[in-house]
This record gives sequence, C-alpha cells and structure tokens, in this order.
Amino acid sequence: MFKILKVLNNNGILVMDLETKQEMIFLGKGVGFGKKVNENVKEITNAKAYRFAQENARADSIAAIKSISPLFIEIAGSIIEEAEKKFGTVDNNILLPLADHIAFAIKRMQEGLELQNPFIKEIKVLFEEEYAVAEKGRDIIKQKTGELISEDEVGYITLHVHTALTKEHISQSMNIAKMIQEGLQYIEKKLKSSFNEETISYTRLLTHMKFMILRVVNDEKLHLDMTEYVMGHFPDAFELAKEICTHFEKEIKKPFSDIEISYFAIHIERIKSIEE
Repeated sequence: MFKILKVLNNNGILVMDLETKQEMIFLGKGVGFGKKVNENVKEITNAKAYRFAQENARADSIAAIKSISPLFIEIAGSIIEEAEKKFGTVDNNILLPLADHIAFAIKRMQEGLELQNPFIKEIKVLFEEEYAVAEKGRDIIKQKTGELISEDEVGYITLHVHTALTKEHISQSMNIAKMIQEGLQYIEKKLKSSFNEETISYTRLLTHMKFMILRVVNDEKLHLDMTEYVMGHFPDAFELAKEICTHFEKEIKKPFSDIEISYFAIHIERIKSIEE
C-alpha cells in the first residue's frame, strides 16, 4: 500500500510505502493522472520506482523535489533507463542529484553562463561507455526542453552515470581525471612531444593510469613484479613514472609501489616509442 505525498505531474508521483515507511518516486506515463495527495493506493503499475537511500530524511527528499521541476526529474529518469539498458542494474539514487544538475545546467545556458569542463577529453576516454549514455541524455534533454547542452555538460552527466555504477563519488572521479590530466601534461613536457589522442596507446595509457590510481586508493595489489626488468630496460621511463607517482601520492595520501610504477613505466615507454 502506498500513500501519495505529492503529485509531481501526470507522469510522476512521490509516495510512501506504508509497509517500509520508505519514500520513493514513481515515474511512468499517466501514473500521476487523477491521483490526490494523502490518497492510499494499493499498487502502482506501468511505472518505475526510484527509491531513496535510507539516510535521506523525508523532509530533505520533499524539499529537494519541491526545488526541482518535475520535467527534469522525468529527464533524469529517462537517462537512468538508458544506463540500465547499457549496464543492467544501476544505483537509482542519482535521480535527484542528476535532475538538479540538469536543471541548473539549463538555467545557466539560458543565462549565457555555461560551465566549462576542463577534463572533458579525459572523461570521454576514461568513461567511454558512460559517455555514450550521457550523449543519449543530451538527445533526451533536447527533445524535452529544446535546449542542446554542450559537450562539457555531457561530461558532467557522464560522471553522474559513472557514480551510479561504482562506489566513487563525482568529486573522486573528477579528482582522478585531474590527476591523469596533470600526469599526461608532465609526460608530454618531459618527452617534449604532444600525444596523438586518437591512438590505442594513448587510450591504454589513460586507462592504465585510472585503474592504477583506483588500485592504490582501494589498497589492491599487483603480484607480478616487473620492477627489475623495467629498471634495466626502460630506466628513463621508470624514473618518469616514479616522478608522476610521487605527485599522485601527495594527492591521495597513499604510496605507489615499485610494481605499480614499473607497469606505468611500460605504458610510458610504449607511447614514447610511438611518439618518437
């Protein structure tokens, strides 16, 4: 049994599950039609349920919903559905944060104050599949609002989608993208060369840096030790990798092992040989 707390519009309602005392949003064509606040409904069909995290208080949920146009909640729900088509199960708790972000992005656009994303190149490579979902989100936003969001905003939506797939927060994903960007710029400076961003080696380097950082953050270990071989065959690449990892250590407050540095050096050596 559900109690109607708020009718968002014809396609959305905020309810409370009277058995679990949990709030949730139902989105679906016509789900809100004819519904009234405080009405009890035995079941809700042909609609998708979006549950809130346990720690979200009722007042906070309703306050957030009141501040966001139902249109943007619908749009966020549609993007989540696209993510589910691509990845299967995703964390629906991104519904309100994503809706709020999209609403604010549209408001900024209409005021001529678009927000630039300095890490868009890295985001497109690091989160390629999530970016593809966000691009579909751009089409949905255009269809629903008439506004075409920028590539920079697609990047930010990408991070929301990524958050729904992992335990990473958006701030952590942004910080990883920032670290990788700084690392790449340092490598280019040392090699006195600019990378061809279309090559497989470039993509592999970015991807390796991402998972290397995440392994260290999550205290995961590599077991095949290539340190002696790499130091003997690619000493310059090893030293360059070590310098970058020393900088990374200051960012995440965790040490990078020689094993990690060695594998990083192999990727640097590979791209170095291509660029030369």
